[in-house]
Amino acid sequence: MSDNLNHISEAVQVFELLNPNKKLETSTMFVGGCVRDHILSHPITDIDLATVFHPEIVSEILTNNKFNISKKFMNFGLISAELNDVKFEITTLREDVKPDGRYAKIVFTNDWLLDAQRRDFTVNAIYYDMLQSEQHKCFFDPYNGKSDLLDGKINFIKNCEESINEDFVRVLRYFRFFLKYSKHEYNSNILNSFFQNKEKIKKIKSNRMKNELRKIVLTKNYRKILENENVREFFYFIYPDCEKFLPLDYEKALNFLDN
Repeated sequence: MSDNLNHISEAVQVFELLNPNKKLETSTMFVGGCVRDHILSHPITDIDLATVFHPEIVSEILTNNKFNISKKFMNFGLISAELNDVKFEITTLREDVKPDGRYAKIVFTNDWLLDAQRRDFTVNAIYYDMLQSEQHKCFFDPYNGKSDLLDGKINFIKNCEESINEDFVRVLRYFRFFLKYSKHEYNSNILNSFFQNKEKIKKIKSNRMKNELRKIVLTKNYRKILENENVREFFYFIYPDCEKFLPLDYEKALNFLDN
């Protein structure tokens, strides 16, 4: 697939469909990995969007335009869609209320900043708008995530400790983002926060843990974990089978996690 969202006809189509009043306001923007790939000119795979529209409206609009739709996670504000083998995930803007490290109550909003505030890292809170004009800037980037991405910095939006305790999975996501994008050494304060919370992180459900570890392997930089003794021992503690697959080559590591 292209490294430019504007060159993917299906992406242009879904953007236009979910911005019916685009001359007046932006209702939907791209977000997440596809935006990072777009900025870095990396091949784009799955495409995520955030929208002010509730999932029922998203589903109706896209179904009427011959997208294949999955409503499996509609209660979480997420609609999955596909057109010509191009996959999209469209999530309604939301706030996470009373997160406890595993779950949070979801409240829909139409405030882009509130949606950005609930996210984990600055590089994951960059929204891309295909409308380029005086009224509609190309990026909504309240935490300077684009600058961090280009500089190879992985920064939490909130205080690290607070962010971890909102969602323990963020620790694994941090390592994945670090291995994929970082141009710097580990921040010792961040690592210390991870190590201090390792008992909580170990309690992540096994399926979720394996899924996140698989994503880490997919960065193809996963064996760098072994180069830092403290990081290596942390992974061995939270998921002892790491000792078995982290030293393996790419295909064997993936096969281990898939079985």
